[in-house]
Amino acid sequence: MDILTTILNPGVLFFMLGFIAILLNSNLSIPDSVVKFVSLYLMLSIGFKGGISLFHSTLFGDGILIIGIIIAMSAIVPIYSYFLLKKQLGVADAAAIGATYGSNSTLTYITAAGFLTSINIPYQGYMTVALVVMETPAIIFAVVMAQLSMKGKGRKSTKSVICESLTDGTLLVLVGSMVIGYILAAMGTEKSPLSAFIGGDMFTGMLVFFLLYMGTLVGKKVKAIESFPMILVLFAIIAPVINGITAILISKLFGFAHGDALLLTILCASASYIVAPAILKDTLPEANPAKYLTMSMGITFPLNIIFGIPIYWWAITTYV
Repeated sequence: MDILTTILNPGVLFFMLGFIAILLNSNLSIPDSVVKFVSLYLMLSIGFKGGISLFHSTLFGDGILIIGIIIAMSAIVPIYSYFLLKKQLGVADAAAIGATYGSNSTLTYITAAGFLTSINIPYQGYMTVALVVMETPAIIFAVVMAQLSMKGKGRKSTKSVICESLTDGTLLVLVGSMVIGYILAAMGTEKSPLSAFIGGDMFTGMLVFFLLYMGTLVGKKVKAIESFPMILVLFAIIAPVINGITAILISKLFGFAHGDALLLTILCASASYIVAPAILKDTLPEANPAKYLTMSMGITFPLNIIFGIPIYWWAITTYV
């Protein structure tokens, strides 16, 4: 499969449709309630299928290794981001950007998983566990670094940050549905009417509908980039590529299966714009959300969807 064929998949095309509609000042809009339902459906579906797959595989071997790599990356990325950016941006913004890029984009992961499903490439259930594990450490590392530097009082404790991270609604749906999928698989009842609801053509349809919405959202963010600091634009482009290439090299070193290698790469190369920003607005109120949200959603997310997934896949299938 060449890069052009990979790029021109339904998800990317619908994303571009929404993006172009906003740039043309179209009145296209999708109600928030519909978007929330579709988002929760995607979380439920990927978690449920991950739980079933996890039962039929194992966390040992490559699973433990990949989760270890994910934890290491979710510590390394906030640290190098913080020290690279704090002189130019200040402690709070540098830490917030580190948390955002050390975490991951669940929806980028789901898009990559949908891409693998569309070309019949398998991936293991422990990749969903890796997705869940990566959400929290980066935020904790970044917030603790900022607290140590700013030495401010009246901030949320590290324990509060951890609790807030673990009880985020989307994360709970993802983890809960994964546990349910695992239990049903253990009971031998995973082949139920629920399986038809969460998989196959319905999952693909929901995914492209959601990417249409994301295209409109990114289009609005891109309009604000004209006056955006160049250092942040460059970081939002270069840092994810470096993280992604690192993941590909690690995948080659350990001989990971191609499907797992792509998802590992996407986890490392993406940036959070849901969980991390929701927590950072309370734990680091001094940080400017316009900076890290515009970077993750307006620059890194579309680059990963349009170019990252197909190019990383080409590199993995060629070199890993």
